[in-house]
Amino acid sequence: MNRLPNLAAWVALAALATTGSASAETVTLEVVHAWGGHKRFHEPIAEAFMKQNPGVEIKYRAPMKSYTDGHQTILRQALSDDLPDVWYSPYNTLGELVEILGPRDQITGLDALIETEGKAWVEANYAPNVLALGQVEGKQWGIPFNASTPIVYYNLDLVKQAGGDPADLPDDWSELIAWGAKISKIGDDVDGLAYSVSEWGDDWLWQALVFNFGGSLMDAEKKQVTFGGEAGAKAVKLMSRIAQETGMPLLTEDQTVQQFAAGKMGIFVGSTAEVRVMGELVGDKFAWKTGPYPISDKAKGGLPTGGNVAVLLSKDDAKRKAAWEFIKFATGPEGQKIAVLGSGYMPTNLKTAGADYLGAHYAENPDWTTSMKQWPVAKSWFGYPGNKGVKIWREQQVILASIIRGEVPPEEGLQKMVSTTEKLIGD
Repeated sequence: MNRLPNLAAWVALAALATTGSASAETVTLEVVHAWGGHKRFHEPIAEAFMKQNPGVEIKYRAPMKSYTDGHQTILRQALSDDLPDVWYSPYNTLGELVEILGPRDQITGLDALIETEGKAWVEANYAPNVLALGQVEGKQWGIPFNASTPIVYYNLDLVKQAGGDPADLPDDWSELIAWGAKISKIGDDVDGLAYSVSEWGDDWLWQALVFNFGGSLMDAEKKQVTFGGEAGAKAVKLMSRIAQETGMPLLTEDQTVQQFAAGKMGIFVGSTAEVRVMGELVGDKFAWKTGPYPISDKAKGGLPTGGNVAVLLSKDDAKRKAAWEFIKFATGPEGQKIAVLGSGYMPTNLKTAGADYLGAHYAENPDWTTSMKQWPVAKSWFGYPGNKGVKIWREQQVILASIIRGEVPPEEGLQKMVSTTEKLIGD
């Protein structure tokens, strides 16, 4: 499955790049990413790369509405052989992507390219646990570009009004729920706590609930669904508690951010990718800060790593060579500095947090470091076997919403989720 372009052709291309005739030709790469708002850092990265590489032009296709929509679109484009040269695949669907595109030679394995760069280059730029996010069955298929873990956002003004101490943030769910319940009583137009698992575009926040109790979605062989056990039972009960005790509204991610930025939301669980946007939207309207996600099982609990990995889909040798250089730049210290400052994501390159790049920024902006401090509990964002992940989540989120609304008891809803998931995997 790990088919790589002919090495001799790559050598020839490298030699050709030194000639005058080759330098006059521009290699155009088509790149696509999810989330329209992410243009604010993708486009500057392309501009910086093209400035350093005048022989390569980066053209972005229209951004995908979400990771889910993007993954499905890429699979459809594969059927008509109309793939972009680079796609920023979410971590949880990378396995599906490799399984489907690999046998068709529509995705390039990166192990040989990384080996050519040398061990010193790898060790200077990427931690092993970060590179592992772009691996499938031990082989490297992409380089991590964005990374995040769920964090908690606090409106400190509302926390104070509810009698909370902004200097002593909750470190367990019961205390966090109690804060949310008190804030929700401040006024009819104020919501206390938002953790709308079912309204998220994917199952990232649902996985966080299960992982935080030390659970998993399936066994290591991906044969047996496991979230129906103790961890899953605790997860749905906690989700129901949050909704019932705080009067939590069902809001999408964008709606939650807007509500918080308007000063009408006390606490919400979201992505570190929203840190920059939050700063821009809130301004000086009220004091706010970020805090860690409460981990219930201190020994086994963890959090799924959200974000995406840059994969190389081009079939043309010249484009493959140029695309590899672009991926190295985007995931390198300079590209990561642009990505982090444009979002709030954690850098995936080791050099980026250093003094030469973002060291001073992190020292002056501690809210940007909350997710980075959770790296020790970061786990891979689980992906279901086969091309089933998107459909499974769409069925699961309907059931989760019914639990949140109190229409179905948590235990009954969980068993329905398990049976639905098992059926879809078996189809």
